[in-house]
Amino acid sequence: MNVLDILSGQWTLLLAFIVIFISAFLTGEIVCRIKQEKALKWGEKLDKGRKVHIKLIYNNMKKSYGIFRVILIIFATNLIGGALFWSSIGGTLIIFPFLHYIIIGFLVSLTLKTYPERMNWLTIPNLFFEVAAFMFAAIGGIKIGLSIFTRGDIYLAIREWSMLFIVIVIPLQLIAAIFEGFLFRKIHIIEKHPWPHGISEEGNE
Repeated sequence: MNVLDILSGQWTLLLAFIVIFISAFLTGEIVCRIKQEKALKWGEKLDKGRKVHIKLIYNNMKKSYGIFRVILIIFATNLIGGALFWSSIGGTLIIFPFLHYIIIGFLVSLTLKTYPERMNWLTIPNLFFEVAAFMFAAIGGIKIGLSIFTRGDIYLAIREWSMLFIVIVIPLQLIAAIFEGFLFRKIHIIEKHPWPHGISEEGNE
């Protein structure tokens, strides 16, 4: 058994994830056009949930081998929080991955409007690989959930999820983290845009 065998028959679910993500992104675009000022405030408020994460990146970026530290932090955070918690464990409850992609799509749209400097060529591959990793993890998680609810072969579902996670999810998350690490470096170190949420000022105190 290989990952293509595991994914056979799951392309409809993957397409549903993609449609939900794109729909949420476009909803953010529409909201921004209708009520731009309010939408930008929402974007800033939603992004505040990442303040601790971004501050950790800020502190490590200034240290020796900062870019490598940052890549590892991003990789670990997204792998545990996004791929393992929301997509895999959440996937066993079926509904959580769908909610996750609605939140991500909407948040990405508003965040790019709130912080236009993040609209960079590095952003596209970062989003592509990161969200794809979440979706593949969710496919495995949902298969586990369905096997629990329908009294199927739970052991087989867990084994299939493990293969997806090791062969596809982890490599995609690492690639995404590399792009995101260099995105932070380009925006805030090379182009010297201020770090969001007053982190730059806090770091200089």
